[in-house]
Amino acid sequence: MKAATKDFFIALSTELSRLYGFARQMNELDFAGSLGGEFRGMQDAGWATTITAQQVFDELQSYTGRTEPYSVPEMRIALMLYCQLSEAGGVYESLKNIMGVVTSQPYNLWPFKDIVRVRKADNRIIAPNANATFRELATKASEIGMTKLAGLLASAFNDEIRNGISHADYVIWADGLRLRKRNGGYANRLSFEEVGAAINAGVGFFEILQHHNRAAMASFNPAREIIGKFSQNFPMKYTVFADPERGTFSISSSSPGPETTPEYLRHVEITARLGGKVLAVFPRHGDTTDEAVIKQIEDAGYEPHIVPMDAAARDTLLAEINTKAMHDVRGACTDGLLLASPFGFRSVADTDELDEVFPPPIVELNFGDDFAEAVSASI
Repeated sequence: MKAATKDFFIALSTELSRLYGFARQMNELDFAGSLGGEFRGMQDAGWATTITAQQVFDELQSYTGRTEPYSVPEMRIALMLYCQLSEAGGVYESLKNIMGVVTSQPYNLWPFKDIVRVRKADNRIIAPNANATFRELATKASEIGMTKLAGLLASAFNDEIRNGISHADYVIWADGLRLRKRNGGYANRLSFEEVGAAINAGVGFFEILQHHNRAAMASFNPAREIIGKFSQNFPMKYTVFADPERGTFSISSSSPGPETTPEYLRHVEITARLGGKVLAVFPRHGDTTDEAVIKQIEDAGYEPHIVPMDAAARDTLLAEINTKAMHDVRGACTDGLLLASPFGFRSVADTDELDEVFPPPIVELNFGDDFAEAVSASI
């Protein structure tokens, strides 16, 4: 495996684990509801496009890791399957909704509706293509302060390849994939090695995302009873249950009315101070040490909500943290930069303490020594 591809997978899995851990801490019910992907339109056995996405993934797997030359038809099939996988918006809806949890948006049955276009002439619905979908995902990741994740999402699938293959604006030649761009733009040629790296990145992205969703679902077995707010409903008691034998995942409630707990109210208080992002910082005016730590946070791939404070405002906030039990139990509120995450408030003085703020990995990646890039050999 190329170092760049391996690094992409490690970074992607790390950032997804952090997103899932933060979102779950903020609103576990909307987080759970987001895991299944699409849930609208025709609802009956065999109608979910997530089935097709998984089939395409499995079919494309048979083309990855080969070292012997491909025939032109084999390469064409691999490229078309790659484009189909990039268009699996029903799967990627889960990711959009999970990021929505961070900004306190309720679970949305149609999360990409804002980028669906309607042609004025005949009211024809034009669904967003992969380019638009992943731009939207990257934009949302930036909005919640996960700038590193935004960059990873933007590069999950190669726009040039998808456009060229989807519009038959390409030539498979002895020196690689030639993208003519007959409708505008500079022509380009990608070597077979570059094409293989792109296919491998897309396949890996899909697989890592699915592993995170499945691992998160599996964590609700045995069933968990949660008191909280699901979407725009009032807070009450729910039961979330994953049944691996039947292949089902359910969220149910028989609560007679609103119900809260001190822990639920604590989460509400913390979330209100995050400013719609996964991290918030409260630097002291003119404190160069705090400014240096914020720079470290930004270098790590995060854009926190910044609330500068004078000494009086800081003392007031610290008192409120104590009164409302908003501490992050993993660290103390000492003399460093005051930072809030969905887990609560603590101080951060360096990158080691910053690493302690992030949720642990959900998925462990294992790389075989015999891995080879897809479509790495010439035809």
